[in-house]
Amino acid sequence: MRFQIMQKKINQAPEEYRVFFETNSIDEAKDFAMRLAFDETNNVYVQDTRRGEIVRDFDALIYRV
Repeated sequence: MRFQIMQKKINQAPEEYRVFFETNSIDEAKDFAMRLAFDETNNVYVQDTRRGEIVRDFDALIYRV
């Protein structure tokens, strides 16, 4: 899977992020991350495993090819 939604609770240490969900679709990753982040007790980010970086702009062309 290309995109990993990483999650931890706000009271956990930074190294406690875990893979919560994986997908090959940037749209699905965005939707899932936004829903998960809606809970104020979660810290969430999306990792692009192909590029080895955190996704900062879900609409960027580099994540759609």
